Amino acid sequence: MDLRQKSVSAHILKMFLASAERHGLDPNQLRAFVGVTDAELAHADARVPGDKHLKMLAFAKGLHLREHAGEGDMPGWFAHFPELAGIVMNGATLREALRDFIEYRDFVGNVDWLLAQEAGTEIVFDYVLDGTSRDAGCVLGNFAMITSIAKLYDADIGIRDVSITADDIKGLASIGDAIGAHVRLGQPRNRLVIESSALDRPFEIYNAALAKSQRPAAREKLARIRESGQFAPMVARCVRESLALQADRVESKALQAVVCERLDVTRWVLQRRLAAEGSTFSDVLARTRAEEACRLLEHTSMPIREISERVGYQSTIAFTNFFTQSQGISPARYRDRHRFSR
Repeated sequence: MDLRQKSVSAHILKMFLASAERHGLDPNQLRAFVGVTDAELAHADARVPGDKHLKMLAFAKGLHLREHAGEGDMPGWFAHFPELAGIVMNGATLREALRDFIEYRDFVGNVDWLLAQEAGTEIVFDYVLDGTSRDAGCVLGNFAMITSIAKLYDADIGIRDVSITADDIKGLASIGDAIGAHVRLGQPRNRLVIESSALDRPFEIYNAALAKSQRPAAREKLARIRESGQFAPMVARCVRESLALQADRVESKALQAVVCERLDVTRWVLQRRLAAEGSTFSDVLARTRAEEACRLLEHTSMPIREISERVGYQSTIAFTNFFTQSQGISPARYRDRHRFSR
């Protein structure tokens, strides 16, 4: 899967922005380098595309920044991911909780892979990085989350091995303390091995009724994240960025050429991959224009004439006709309705 189809919770970027500010740096510099705006980070469930996430990690590594997610306790590591916490802190057994962490880890991010092998009382976790010349520092945050889950279910959990490919990690001692074991550097793989005789012991405070009520919403959110990893949403993001940068290029064919260039695909490949998902470029363009127009009408005081230009219409009349047809209401009435509903 293309890195641009993968994503990470915007909370991770926000942690790095806070770290940059603590170091006396301008967070806007990091935002500009990564290529995201405040508006893109505003939504509670905002996601950052995988390629931009890796740019952020490269920037942060150069300045010795890292996210501060906690000190190894459950509330610290999972504070920004309540749905994930609700699942992994309320499993029927430790084994179920760890399997659920792998399944629902997309809530945090799905750029890399986390694989598990179960053998008796041991579980071996291998963290596989996507991309070359990657820093393995992000591995330890995931390992710390796993061990914090394990300790909740079994206070006597054994941490048999913590190995990473990196030769040096800033703040290694504190992260090792959070995991509860010595971290071996310069190893051939990123691996965590835990051992517990209580993998299948019923969790004494498991709440079956709570689990039954929480899981449907968690599954729906997971489905939305995975659907956003399809090709059409990636094209939509590119259309939105292209409109913002090149609003004067309003012709659909011209914009399609811009999108193909940005995605490094031919027009034929673009249409074929969209068709495989039951869509066309015209569908994506119309939907993206409508969504962006709705956002600007709801959250800005930008004149309708400027909004029409922003979404690629040189004629306000043409934009009004398009918007009315797609939303069933004129732009002015749409803005009034949402102004009074706030």
